[in-house]
Amino acid sequence: MMMTAEQLVAAHKANVETLFGLTQKAFEGVEKLVELNLQVAKASLAEAAEHAQAALSVKDAQELLALQAS
Repeated sequence: MMMTAEQLVAAHKANVETLFGLTQKAFEGVEKLVELNLQVAKASLAEAAEHAQAALSVKDAQELLALQAS
């Protein structure tokens, strides 16, 4: 069975549209992953800053031990 030129063009167009649709979905997935990684990095940085601030406010060894235990 031979395809007409119109059928061939229509099939090619459908394939290209599918390819671009899948590519768009892939980019959306990568975008969400990057966003989640940034949120984790920000949260980790905030937590590290909080711990550093707490460590710097320790006045004696007993407070330091209590901070480490918590």
